[in-house]
Amino acid sequence: MTAEGRRAQIRNQLQEFGSVQVSELAAQLQVSKMTIHRDLLQFEAEGEVKRVHGGAVLVTKVGGGAEPVKDSVPQTNSGECLICHRPPTQHLLYTMTTNSGKQCQACCPHCGISAHILFGGQIIMALTADYLSGRLHAAQNSWFLLGSVAAPCCHPSILTFEDEQMARRFQTGFGGQIGRLNDAISFLREAMTLDPNKEACPHCAAAQGAKS
Repeated sequence: MTAEGRRAQIRNQLQEFGSVQVSELAAQLQVSKMTIHRDLLQFEAEGEVKRVHGGAVLVTKVGGGAEPVKDSVPQTNSGECLICHRPPTQHLLYTMTTNSGKQCQACCPHCGISAHILFGGQIIMALTADYLSGRLHAAQNSWFLLGSVAAPCCHPSILTFEDEQMARRFQTGFGGQIGRLNDAISFLREAMTLDPNKEACPHCAAAQGAKS
């Protein structure tokens, strides 16, 4: 792959997700982390991104000038979900890092995806726990089971798995659909309406309604 092709792929991911991580790009594009750092350094010099620890965030044009998306993610107490304020458990934990370096967590992937919807590119890194093992892994690499009858926390249920085969086995017993991070965001955007006939986390629904 040429340098131009590599940088085009990086730009595509920035446009899609609002942020990128050096380690993930290096693995996807099969180059060194130093190569990715140099690419991001060039993007920053051209005013396209703002580099942060471990990656970069897309810069938006405001009033003719380039400004990074500001961090409006609220500060929460330690051990408290960013969205519904419940305490998380290890096999449902969803952790996030904002563009200012703030660390926050959600009680489950449902609330983690709600945070992506509410705060967009301000969240530059996310880790989610495998539902069976509790092992944390990158949310972008996770397999999401959406809307299954297994709902140990917020509704509609969203569970995450590190391994696709295990996700599909769980789907066989509990239903739902399998997707990736973008599919989970689309699923929750559609599901979290203020329809009183739908069973859903009221706090998340109200927050999404306010955002809309």
